[in-house]
Amino acid sequence: MSTVHALPTVPDNPPPVLDVAIVGGGLCGLALAHSLQARRLNWGLFEARDRLGGRVLTHTSAQGLALDLGPSWYWPGTQPSITRLVEDLGLDSVPQADDGRVLWLDDPSRPPRTVAVDATGRPAEGAPAQPGGVHGGARRLAGGMVGLVQALASALPVSRLHLGAVLARVEDGGDHVVLHLRTPQAAPQRMRARHVVLALPPRVVDASIQFEPALPDAVQQALSGTPTWMATAAKAAVAYAQPFWRSQGHTGNAWVTHPQAMLAEVFDVGPNPTPPGSGAALAGFLAPGVVPRQQMRTSQPLLIESQLCMLFGPEASDGELHLQDWADEPLTCSPADRAEDGLAQAHLPSGPTSLTGPLWAGRLLLGGSETATRGAGYLEGALNAAARLRRQLEEQRGRG
Repeated sequence: MSTVHALPTVPDNPPPVLDVAIVGGGLCGLALAHSLQARRLNWGLFEARDRLGGRVLTHTSAQGLALDLGPSWYWPGTQPSITRLVEDLGLDSVPQADDGRVLWLDDPSRPPRTVAVDATGRPAEGAPAQPGGVHGGARRLAGGMVGLVQALASALPVSRLHLGAVLARVEDGGDHVVLHLRTPQAAPQRMRARHVVLALPPRVVDASIQFEPALPDAVQQALSGTPTWMATAAKAAVAYAQPFWRSQGHTGNAWVTHPQAMLAEVFDVGPNPTPPGSGAALAGFLAPGVVPRQQMRTSQPLLIESQLCMLFGPEASDGELHLQDWADEPLTCSPADRAEDGLAQAHLPSGPTSLTGPLWAGRLLLGGSETATRGAGYLEGALNAAARLRRQLEEQRGRG
């Protein structure tokens, strides 16, 4: 997954012309590449990171347990595209542990209370528990979401996957588009394509890519005004030898709502059920905003451990901590997202329509989960956007 395939060096002659250049190796870009490969088109995928997956990021614990530090869940009841893809790829999934109750810690000076979650998603002491009420029937991939990335990438020619390729400028060439790319191995490179798809968060496009000619004002405003899901989020996963919380009668679900909270939400991310020797883990989203997190960076491990011990007792100490702060990644978090820290954490019902239409006479298309008409921000949204892009490319090629 980390192998970098070098871009062709063409200092003196015009570079070859691809049918389609995909910029962005997250789920949207990979799903689109999968479709183009099946149609035998001449395509290339260019990813700035040294890995594929984008916001899909899975660490592995010392015991070999998959720990998702990006998206973890999908919902079969409301997300048909990701559900069908998981089934088509033959990937194993597990239900998120959820008996309808949470450990609720709203006062740091008092022990947590076990309460049911009501129909509005709030703790309701004395209410009957509804299994599935906390996570709404969510499922996880048994080997982590990276399995989705690996399954899609394994069907693609390695020679078409270019990692460490940073797009700096896009230029309309009339009957093609020129991509100006920077790579760690060589001087800036140029690639040409009849169609270019930017499968990236809109704000990352706005912050990092120059366009010649400039995009229409409505498109530029939509790019800068569309929040990136998870951009300012931070997630921790702590691995243990055994799921001790289950023997205590807990599913691992906990909500911490007092002002000093370090983890706002906690949940079990281990196997369900747990085979002997497989290990176990808890994960959670950090509650403090970007600036407070930076100020307490060195103390974060101790504060996370302390809160887990407050929730589940001393057995929660000395776990194996894995931490990912997405605000530290400019390929996910733009300056505009950092400036709006905490204000843009609600999923968009759909992406702005000004980002879904073809540009430059169909030679330039915008994608990414935030542009989806359904499930924007989710994995479902990434697949929804990829399906739209596939249809648009077919229409444009039909006209040609």
